[in-house]
Amino acid sequence: MTAPRPEDDVRPEDDVRPEDEQPRRARWIIGAALVAGGAVIAGAIALSANLTQPTVDTSAESTVEPTEEPPPPLSVTTPEPAPLGDEETATVAATVAVEDLVAASNEILQRADGGTEGIDVIATGFVQGELEALAVERKQLGYTQVGAAEVTSVAVRSIDLTSAPPTALLEVCLDTSGLDVLDSAGKSVGDQLYQPGHPVLNLYGAVFTDGLWRISTHEIPDGASCPE
Repeated sequence: MTAPRPEDDVRPEDDVRPEDEQPRRARWIIGAALVAGGAVIAGAIALSANLTQPTVDTSAESTVEPTEEPPPPLSVTTPEPAPLGDEETATVAATVAVEDLVAASNEILQRADGGTEGIDVIATGFVQGELEALAVERKQLGYTQVGAAEVTSVAVRSIDLTSAPPTALLEVCLDTSGLDVLDSAGKSVGDQLYQPGHPVLNLYGAVFTDGLWRISTHEIPDGASCPE
């Protein structure tokens, strides 16, 4: 006589899962996949629509909103490339560059339209990226600067005309006591500004490339003060 196998003891009704459990789980997974797939398809349709714009009938009134005009260039005086010259010549040129940078920074924050065109003639590297990011941020926030930071003094801490490229480190005292910042509703948020009530020492690094001095680094040293 053949011994009964374990599977022979399983009755058909023992293999029945709780009501519709497995199909319901499958439907949830499939439903989620369809939603995701629908989003991808919708995105593809939108992308296709953007890439294949229909011909606009100029005889009828257009409902397409006009493209936003780019911000105007900054009113930065474009310096003429010049030879490096001696230390005195380099000091004067680097000083002009940092003063132009402060003026451009004021304009960027006063306009708050995201525009920085022209900044590359007086800034490079970290400083250029810092100002470009700040311009975009202020436009998005709707914050505009009222007043301007003023340069009260510039001194060359060090200059190296033999390095490649030549470099200079400038001590620049900035007075921001006349500044205010307005939000998009015109309300002052000046209480968020650091206002020490006296000029603050800033260190700007400059490099000489393509016949121009450009400001490349910026820091505010701890505990440093400006001359009285």
